[in-house]
Amino acid sequence: MPGNQTTEGLLVAMAESRKGRVPAAEACPPLPQDWFSAGIDPSAMQAAGLKLQGGGAHQSKTMMLGEVSTIFASGHGDDPATAVLADNLLAKPSMRAREAALYRLRQLYGVGQTDPICLALRRLWPRDADARATLALSCALARDPSFRDGAAPVLDALLGDQVRWPVIAAAFEARNPGRIGERMAKSLAQNAASSWTQAGLLKGALRKERVRPKATPVAAAYAALIASLCGFGGVRLLSCRWLDLLDRPIEERLGLLRQAEGLGLARIRSAGDVLEIEIRRPMADTLGVPALVHG
Repeated sequence: MPGNQTTEGLLVAMAESRKGRVPAAEACPPLPQDWFSAGIDPSAMQAAGLKLQGGGAHQSKTMMLGEVSTIFASGHGDDPATAVLADNLLAKPSMRAREAALYRLRQLYGVGQTDPICLALRRLWPRDADARATLALSCALARDPSFRDGAAPVLDALLGDQVRWPVIAAAFEARNPGRIGERMAKSLAQNAASSWTQAGLLKGALRKERVRPKATPVAAAYAALIASLCGFGGVRLLSCRWLDLLDRPIEERLGLLRQAEGLGLARIRSAGDVLEIEIRRPMADTLGVPALVHG
């Protein structure tokens, strides 16, 4: 099991895997089937606000849950530039730090932008305080491929398992052989581990342990929205990676979505063995984001 390997062993394995690899600029890997359904139109996902390949904020920052919470609480999510840069809403020590924070928050959450999944995030945020960490996690994973590529060791860990940064780095390396050096891999993995802690799936400062996050109907509906944009539906939606963020059995995931139906965020229909889960239309109507359907 990866969690039982030594730090040195994982780093050696990463270094060995780089030998003889095709440079990243020449590689064009297919979309991972755990996050994206086969045959889905990449341009439609990008139009919705997902980033499919490349780097992301976690190469230098965490998911910045505190900062995005401050912006949304201030009411500046739709237009944060003046508040962040001129008024120093985030209490950064320099203009350069303010600009960097705003740039990363745009990468992760599309603050001040109109990408449909980012608009939906902002409209859902005030509806459920307990859902916010998972809402932010879902959006950050949708918009940061580097964060997404190292997710398996956390999502697949059992409750109580120790999850160490070299395992996250090795998972990223397995999907992106030779793309980044060991120093960058360590930074990315440590930032990712911090984000998983902020989101409530890990706990601990140095020794990080797998725990179960809060799961609410609002969080489930948003994860299902992203899953549907990635081509998943029915039972496959319930069992896909996006719904794994809830860390609940399949029947509980469905139960959360049935509760979301009462909030106008989903529509569930079943007939015999056929299960239909509609997310985009009800969420578009309830949140006033028509581009979720017509984008």
